[in-house]
Amino acid sequence: MSDTRPDVAFVVQRYGPDVTGGSEALARAVAEHLTDTHRVTVFTTCARDYVTWRNELPEGQEVREGVTIRRFPVEEERDLEAFNAFSDTLHDRPHTDEDEAEWLRRQGPFVPRLVDALGKEASRFAAVVFFTYLYYPTCRGLEVASDRAVLVPTAHDEPPLRLRLYREVFARPRAFVFLTPAEERLVRGRFDLGTRPALVAGMGVDVPTSPDVGGFRGRHGLTDPYVLYAGRIDAGKGCAEMLAYFERYRQVHAADAPVSLVLIGRMALPELGQAGVRYLGYLSEEEKAAAIAGAEAVVCPSPYESLSIVLLEAMALGVPGLVNARSEVLKDHCLRSNAGLFYDDADEFAEALALLVGRPVLREALGANGRLYVRDSYRWEVVLERWRTVLASITASPDQRGLRPS
Repeated sequence: MSDTRPDVAFVVQRYGPDVTGGSEALARAVAEHLTDTHRVTVFTTCARDYVTWRNELPEGQEVREGVTIRRFPVEEERDLEAFNAFSDTLHDRPHTDEDEAEWLRRQGPFVPRLVDALGKEASRFAAVVFFTYLYYPTCRGLEVASDRAVLVPTAHDEPPLRLRLYREVFARPRAFVFLTPAEERLVRGRFDLGTRPALVAGMGVDVPTSPDVGGFRGRHGLTDPYVLYAGRIDAGKGCAEMLAYFERYRQVHAADAPVSLVLIGRMALPELGQAGVRYLGYLSEEEKAAAIAGAEAVVCPSPYESLSIVLLEAMALGVPGLVNARSEVLKDHCLRSNAGLFYDDADEFAEALALLVGRPVLREALGANGRLYVRDSYRWEVVLERWRTVLASITASPDQRGLRPS
């Protein structure tokens, strides 16, 4: 029997089960869930680490979970310190288009062979889906496959979004997929998308139905209540500020509402010695789910988010969020779901955390709201139907697309 599934290409800077990162996790999850109805080929790099783009994975082709993965070597490693210094000469200062092109190359991952291969093969795909507006594979890949391109920007309000080069990037795609209404508002406020198809599709959430919370606590010696941070632990994710704010909480509320802050994920901060803080390292997905389920709340301190998978995972498990109000996406999740609190400064963080720790009835009500929010908007059945709709819109004739700007 012939395979009648349409061919779809995904382009993403890194890919694989051992690759951490929000847009990378999104690309892999959507690719694997679409294989029932589409043949998915991923164009990606040999890099595992986004800081250096060092080639660590083998070049060539493999198949995982029904997805064909094609890896291309990065031709220039990135010196992050030198790149950041060069970036400082661009943002909010006069510069040329040539400066921006050089910035894009230095940011990487510089993979011209990936772009060349995509340009030669683009015509065999019904759609080419680019994940993350920011990087070289998307910017240059859109130049060779714009006639069938879907852009998933995963955008947040950051300095690069103001560079002139991204006007052309956002002018090229045939359609857009956004993760949240807040992200779509941001992009529409910055770029003219016209009447091109756009859809808020989001990402499905998979969590175990019965995480082993007791076993997790026992394995890690956690006897007291705790709140959790899960993800890359670095200053750019708001973690240094979170630690300072948690110290403020301890100064004000430690006596009446004692709680620990547990961190899981890859560490990119100096060694921690702060009272009340535990670092458990990088955990499996099963252990991560148990860590979330046992928490009084999950803290999301980043001011830059386009979705926040961990917040949705927490809501799915009935755990409220405590999020940075400077992230419109995170704040919007809390407002639309009524499943979390948000803060602007150290005092608001301390008072909000005290409410979550000290009022179990409030915590349970927020948790119940979160379960409903994920059930209604972030189940895979719902999300995949949105994705199939936008992919179909690329191949339909203009009067048959049926997908209108959201």
